[in-house]
Amino acid sequence: MPFSQQPSSSSPEIAQPYRGAARFPDASTPSWRIAILRGIVWGLIGMIYAPLFTGLAELFQGLGFGHGSYIAAAALAGGVGAALYGAREVALIATGIGVLVGVLVLTLFAEQMAVLHLVVVAAAVAGLVGLTVSFPERCSRHVPGKTMAGLATGAICGGFLAFVEPFHPNPFSSFAVLAFLVSVNGVLYVSTVRWWLSVSRRLHCESRPCYIIESLVMATLAGVAAGSVWMMIGPLIDVEAGLWQSASAAMHERIPMAILGGLFGGAIAGMLLEFFRFSWVHDL
Repeated sequence: MPFSQQPSSSSPEIAQPYRGAARFPDASTPSWRIAILRGIVWGLIGMIYAPLFTGLAELFQGLGFGHGSYIAAAALAGGVGAALYGAREVALIATGIGVLVGVLVLTLFAEQMAVLHLVVVAAAVAGLVGLTVSFPERCSRHVPGKTMAGLATGAICGGFLAFVEPFHPNPFSSFAVLAFLVSVNGVLYVSTVRWWLSVSRRLHCESRPCYIIESLVMATLAGVAAGSVWMMIGPLIDVEAGLWQSASAAMHERIPMAILGGLFGGAIAGMLLEFFRFSWVHDL
């Protein structure tokens, strides 16, 4: 059934800068009920962030980045996470496409398809959907600015870990790393995202046609989702031995404590953001 032709800000016309963001902090009294709710939401965010960061960190370790793996993995995970939670229904559709393509390709062509091919196929399918389908909600013009904020705050937090770990007698545990990244990165992101949105507007990132922005966002998220499917399933079906296979196997060993760390750090960060009256950023 075709989409209705109602006016929509996600139509192909040029997107206009969003000017309705609330300022912070809020002077009202914090609520325990809202703080717990916000803690749950951020805990779920941490649970999703954890495997993404862990997989990327293992890949960069295998490529010889050393302690710099923290910087690269945290920056990319922060940018992807910001795009994921900023794009709303576009992100859900793109992630669904990526997962579906990943499962189908691994089911039908596991021995012929490398992980990079899988990522490209998923990104191409999602990008095509973004170019041809008009979504009913407002344009995702705010996503480039949010992505820049996630990249920057992730790189800062990863850089701190890369700097201090050599002075620690043992490598940091997955629980500690994810608890730190999700909590501190989350607070820095909420504190700076409005400034990054203003930078995005000055760079005219928000003045592009909506279908171009949505296509790029969908291609990126679908590629990440397809790659994540491979990282989770690859060792089980024994495909593409080498760097990706070893990174996937190492990620599986770290996942349980990483997810617990992400859940704990996210819950703490969410509650602190509410108690200190930082505004929610879903309205940006």
